[in-house]
Amino acid sequence: MIKQLGWLIGLSAGLLMVSVLTFPGKENHQRYIEKQLEKIEVERQILTEKELKLKEMAIQKEWEEVDNDNNK
Repeated sequence: MIKQLGWLIGLSAGLLMVSVLTFPGKENHQRYIEKQLEKIEVERQILTEKELKLKEMAIQKEWEEVDNDNNK
């Protein structure tokens, strides 16, 4: 029974250490958000005019479908 308890405590301690080491702090959260915003900005710059129109049409179509579902 002591061995089982030792394994349980050891495994729990290991999982706790891994979670503490991989959980980002406030600075890492801010860096992550900044990187994501940069990626989005790059994607927007890469899109051509035709792609932007298609994206706008797709968004408009989705909203029309939502409106039609709500009117039922």
